[in-house]
Amino acid sequence: MTDLIQKYSEAFTRFSDRHAFSSGEENYTYREFQSLIDGSRQLLRENGFEPQKPIGVLYNSRVETFAAIFAIWFSGGIYVPVNPSSPLSVNEQIIKKYQIDVLFFAGDDPERYPFSQVKILHNRNISAAESTPIYNWDEKEVMYVLNTSGSTGTPKHVAISIKNLTTFIEGYLEKYPELDESDNFLQTYELTADASFTGFVIPFLLGATVYSVPGNAFKPFAVAKILAEKPITWVKSTPSLLACLRPFFSSFHLPGLKHYHFGGEALPADMVDAWRHHIPNAEVSNGYGPTETTVTATIYKCLPGENLRSKNNIVCIGLPFKNVEIWIQKTDPYKETGELFLTGDQVMEKYWFSEKQPFKRLHLENRIVRFYPTGDQVWQDPDGYLHFSGRLDDQVKISGYRIDLVEIENAVRSMVPHIGNVAAVAVESSTGMKQLVVFIENYSDNSHDLIESMALHFPRYQIPEKIISVKQFPLNNSGKIDKKMLMAQFYPPPVS
Repeated sequence: MTDLIQKYSEAFTRFSDRHAFSSGEENYTYREFQSLIDGSRQLLRENGFEPQKPIGVLYNSRVETFAAIFAIWFSGGIYVPVNPSSPLSVNEQIIKKYQIDVLFFAGDDPERYPFSQVKILHNRNISAAESTPIYNWDEKEVMYVLNTSGSTGTPKHVAISIKNLTTFIEGYLEKYPELDESDNFLQTYELTADASFTGFVIPFLLGATVYSVPGNAFKPFAVAKILAEKPITWVKSTPSLLACLRPFFSSFHLPGLKHYHFGGEALPADMVDAWRHHIPNAEVSNGYGPTETTVTATIYKCLPGENLRSKNNIVCIGLPFKNVEIWIQKTDPYKETGELFLTGDQVMEKYWFSEKQPFKRLHLENRIVRFYPTGDQVWQDPDGYLHFSGRLDDQVKISGYRIDLVEIENAVRSMVPHIGNVAAVAVESSTGMKQLVVFIENYSDNSHDLIESMALHFPRYQIPEKIISVKQFPLNNSGKIDKKMLMAQFYPPPVS
């Protein structure tokens, strides 16, 4: 796959009459999709576009959002997703940070987003008959940048090159050689999540069909409706999304589903076992990979009829992709677990806007290897399969987003600057999924009001489910807040 973008162009031509995209009642062929891409490229040219310039996409579930992404790539630009549900101030910071001049939006009401530093290119139903030649990419040039939390509570800006993405796609298709133009992919993730890329970069290269979840509906129920009504063969979702549907499993029977792919969080084995009865012909897989390693770096696949490979009710994360090399760094030789290090052409070159980079160089045999330390603890079973056993620090994944608990604590402090100690924890809900709970020392105001105020200033995945006031925080021997003791003494909170 020497020129990824050229191969997309060739696929769109080769499959021009096939069904490319569906959202609600709207359907588009690859010929129509290409025309929308060309229309968006024309808008870029008319607004002084230059290659390798960051271009924002204020995304929604419409086909023009995906046309804008490929218009950026066909023109040599850098795609930066912008979440329309985030507070205006958050998006303004992203626009300023990346020096974004123009931003695509395919909605009906661009005036709802009064950005002060950017011009909105409203590409709804904008098409063209032809376009300029496709940009000739260098393998190190950046295709997109995603924001992810760091250990300091400051967002990191992960820049993924065309070489990174090409290597991921090659590795994915090597794991799934059976996928082709006859497949129907259901894209369930928000486009600010790295997991979303699997749901469109793979099918559009194959000439398959992408089904998008309408943005104006409760996502779990919208996914259920699409699964019941459309000929979906491939799905990727977070465990949290499926957990919302668990009470309704008995109403599902999906013999046409071939693949159900999980990612973003630890996967409960009991939930998967319950779900497999309703997808009898589907292979279940569990993918793992930090954003810094381009979506998925390892994967576990379980065919129909096979027993799940798991421990402590957590499904294993499998084996690495063909161009991913792993190293388990053990600090205690008597423990089976260690920190997972990853290297290979899927690993990003660097964070943007940061002097401090995360990489470690190890001497292995007769070579020095640059690894990305994931911060995740893993162990290998006798067959070489990797199993996730927790984080080394306070980073957690909630609804597919990797966040740092320090970031949540800082967000609370910014809203209530005069409070004392704050402690954020991720706890298991009744479904076995993670949710955020924040403890505040001697907090007397209304916690529901604080949660509503935070929702106006921060992304939804940073908003706690509960805020609990504690008169005095317990401390450990080092004088630090003892979060385990907090949980033991004050969670769940007493019913008032």
